[in-house]
Amino acid sequence: MPRFNPDPDRPEDLLASIVALSEQTSRLALDSALEAAQADALGKVTVLVEHVCRLAIGAGVATGEIAWLAGELETAHPDERQRAQAAVSIAGAQSSLLAVGFAILDVADAGGPREVRSSAEALQRAALQLEDLLATLATAPVGS
Repeated sequence: MPRFNPDPDRPEDLLASIVALSEQTSRLALDSALEAAQADALGKVTVLVEHVCRLAIGAGVATGEIAWLAGELETAHPDERQRAQAAVSIAGAQSSLLAVGFAILDVADAGGPREVRSSAEALQRAALQLEDLLATLATAPVGS
């Protein structure tokens, strides 16, 4: 994923970075889930494990970066529209991570390797981190 270098004094730049990173995170989750499902269907356990582990790591990094960007956005005094747009983008990434995490958990429950379950749990933790972030965005005073 490309790195973002937003200007912390410009909320619109930070917002654009949050939206872009949230969209990339959703795409990463969905693409990795499809590749993992194909590997599972073909009985390629090693490939399955590689995909879900890579996804879990990428999701963890992305959610940390999204959280950092959202914190920077708050210090840049976003307006209500910017805060709402950030929340919608973050909620979309969270939804993707949860859906993929539950799908991967189903594979683990069907006898998948331990690493698959660990990856599913890591995705759920990343989604919870985004949940905390959404709560912060919802309760922050406008223009704070």
